[in-house]
Amino acid sequence: MVTLYQAEWCPFSSAVREVLTELGTDFVARQVEPWPKQRDELRAVGGSDQIPILQTEDGRLYRGTREIFAHLQQSDPWRFAAAHRRRFADHHDARESDAPAQLVEYFRGTDELEAAAGALTDTEIVDVPEASRYELRLAGNLIGLAAYRRRNSRIAFIHTEVDESCEGRGFGSRLAAAALEDAARAGLEVVPLCPFIAHYIEQHPEYGELVASGYGDR
Repeated sequence: MVTLYQAEWCPFSSAVREVLTELGTDFVARQVEPWPKQRDELRAVGGSDQIPILQTEDGRLYRGTREIFAHLQQSDPWRFAAAHRRRFADHHDARESDAPAQLVEYFRGTDELEAAAGALTDTEIVDVPEASRYELRLAGNLIGLAAYRRRNSRIAFIHTEVDESCEGRGFGSRLAAAALEDAARAGLEVVPLCPFIAHYIEQHPEYGELVASGYGDR
């Protein structure tokens, strides 16, 4: 299988992964050490300590985006290439936001959400534009958030999360409804990049008319 020596934070690696997705090419992502001087194994395999490096099934090596792209341009386009390109464009707002960082903080156990006890009717939902998110609070604690990115007359919902102590009790649905009601009052088109918001809209067709024209129909 194709192997890509890369790092998640590297924009050049990210660009190669995007092209491999468009081409429908399965690959193994091999992580490398953070600093070039630490990459003895990579130098032994690829003759360089710089990333990305692509190794093909037959062992050929392509170093850097120019070499890699020149090689990949010889591949036949995947039938889903154009659709993936549109999906990348749809997710432009999510990729510019700090949603990935928020998810990583959850993995590390350093996210902001707190456990709280109380009823659904005791919650407070506030829009915090400077943080580009709606906050769901209970007894003064932040128990949920819905991150968004607003651009002109459109709002893209990127990520919705509630503290695990509050899951399955309707708190997330309450947050989604409040955010969508706000969008309706403001006359905004909604781009539901967040799977939870998208599912909520599917389950509540009255919000379907808010979805941006053409989104999900391509």
